[in-house]
Formats: sequence, structure tokens, C-alpha cells
Amino acid sequence: MRIVVSDYAASPQSGGTFSILEDFYNDVLQNDFENEWIFILAGKYFPTSDNVRIVVRKDLKQSKIKKLFFELGAGSNFINQYNPDVFISLQNIATLGIRSKSKIVYLHQSIPFFQDHRFSFFNKAERKIALYQRLVGKVIKYTISKVKPTTIVQTNWMKKAVIQQTQLPASKIVTVSPRVPVINDDHLYNNQQTAFFYPATAFLYKNHQLILDAIRILNHQGIKKFEVSLTLTKKQLPLANQNVKLLGFIPREQVLKMYENHILIFPSYIESYGLPMLEAAQKADLILAADIEVTHEVLSGYSNVYYFDYRDPDTLAQLMRKAIEGKISSDLQPIHLTYRNESLLQTIMRIMEKKGVK
Repeated sequence: MRIVVSDYAASPQSGGTFSILEDFYNDVLQNDFENEWIFILAGKYFPTSDNVRIVVRKDLKQSKIKKLFFELGAGSNFINQYNPDVFISLQNIATLGIRSKSKIVYLHQSIPFFQDHRFSFFNKAERKIALYQRLVGKVIKYTISKVKPTTIVQTNWMKKAVIQQTQLPASKIVTVSPRVPVINDDHLYNNQQTAFFYPATAFLYKNHQLILDAIRILNHQGIKKFEVSLTLTKKQLPLANQNVKLLGFIPREQVLKMYENHILIFPSYIESYGLPMLEAAQKADLILAADIEVTHEVLSGYSNVYYFDYRDPDTLAQLMRKAIEGKISSDLQPIHLTYRNESLLQTIMRIMEKKGVK
């Protein structure tokens, strides 16, 4: 069976999207020796084998217009020349015109499905997100509605959003949580009450500003003996005050260590999953999280989480003050993940087996 995978949008500089590709590619390379795999990528980032090869289309990564035309029809001639039995898009879009027995889309971009706020092209800080929400989002939704591929999402809230906004039948959507690394150590959170931590990039929707506003509220109330550590640089957050410690990028091992003596603040309001929450919960960490559907889903049953309105810094400041004053704390009961969720390769093979594609 010949399987063609499209993910030319991913590159080593693209963070989580490249991690998804890298994990999937390595899984294929190491565990599937029967099927023929062709990956359409922007570069020859990985080793190949007798049954796994890479076709480089760097031009699609460099031109957004060319990428758009490729997805909306021009790319079908290029992909169809390989006569795929299965076509897989790892970049959220269902390429039009593909002739294959089975079509699968891995939909991990949640911005287009966020409807609580309409981002503006006229606001410089929102411009890039507006592009994803309002233009790229329209392409994603249109192609999924048109092609009706089997679509893999990470959470039930995304499944509901896709059904509502694309009219894709529920039977065509597979919900599979990403593989979460199981933490096998006994070093739990030590109920340190005055140290807070938020590991996140500088995207607007990660909502660092809410934390800064909450800090100012606490300072105005005379509360100054606490520290908030952020994985940002001075360039990314030039207005941080004396209560903020800027760590820059830190490795995952250090992130896990931080959960042992820091309260996790998670104010992000657009998430496809939210891995830091499950990492912290495995350490029995006290978590202050945005009151959105995905955080409730990911932390379902966890006893040490308190929710706040991601639009209201007062609600976060109130929880931070309660933690600092010892009025809320962790019961030191961690989430126990006794198994790892199936890999993306396993999910895809299960889909193909169910469809009878061989």
C-alpha cells in the first residue's frame, strides 16, 4: 500500500508542528516495513529507507500564495502522480482533488475554531492570529467540508467545533489525545505558595498580559513577596516588573523540575490540548487555569485545579492571593497516567483497517 503524507509547512523552526511530524516520521521509519511511504516536506530533514522516502517542495514553504493554490487544486496533479492509496495531511487542510481510497487530516490548529473573540487585522498585535482565524481558517473549513476526510482531533471540544463549523459528520471525526509523556518519579509539588510558573511562548493568546495585570493588582493591594517565572526573554516582555523572572527557553527537564516548587498558572485561551497542565498534574501541582472547555476536559477529575476568567485579571489575582496566603493548596494527589495514548501512526493504521484499506 502506498501512503503519501503532506507536511511541507513544518520545519525545525516551527515548534510543535515539527515535533508532530518528527515523532510521526520516526515512528513510521522504525515500525512500518510493509507499506510504501512518501513524505512531501520542505526539506530533507530525516533519514530515509527502502520503503520511506522524502519529496522536497521547499517552494511551497516559501510562498503562501503558491501554498494556497496547491491546496485548492494545483497540488492534486503533483500528488496524484504517486497514485496514493491513502493521502494524509498533517497540516490541517484537506487538499482538493486527491484521488485516493482514503483521505485523512490531522487537525491540530485550534485558532480557526475559536469564536469567543474575532481578531482584527487593524490591530498589529492581533494581525497574525487574525490571518489564521479568518483567512487560513476559511480554507481549512472549506476543504474539510468539501473533501469530508476522516479527521483526527485531540479533544472533544474540537470535535464539537468541527461538527458545528464544517458540517462534517461525527462519524468522520476521530478524537485521540496526543501521547503524553508519563512522569515516573516521586518528586511531587512541595506546596510552595509564593512561586508561580507559566511555560509558554509569546503568542498573544497565551495571555501573558493577564498575569502582568494580576501582578499589578496584587502590588496595589500591598502584596509583593512572590515571584512569577515565565519562559520569555526581555525582548519578548520588556515591561516585566520586579515580581517577574524571565527564564527564556528552558529544556523540558527543567520545566518538570519547576512544577515541584511552583504553582502553574495557565491563562491561555486557545489550546488544542494544553500539555503543561497534564505534566503539572502528574506532579500534584496546584494549577490556576483559564475557565475554558479544553482545560476542564484535560484536567477532568483532578482535585488541585482552580479556574479563573481569562478576560478578568481580578479573578486570577484573587486566586494568586489565596495561594500566597495559604488559603488554597494542593492535596498532593497527582493524576496517574498508567498508559500512553496510542501514537499517531497507530491511530492512522486503525482508521485504515476500519475502512478496509489495504
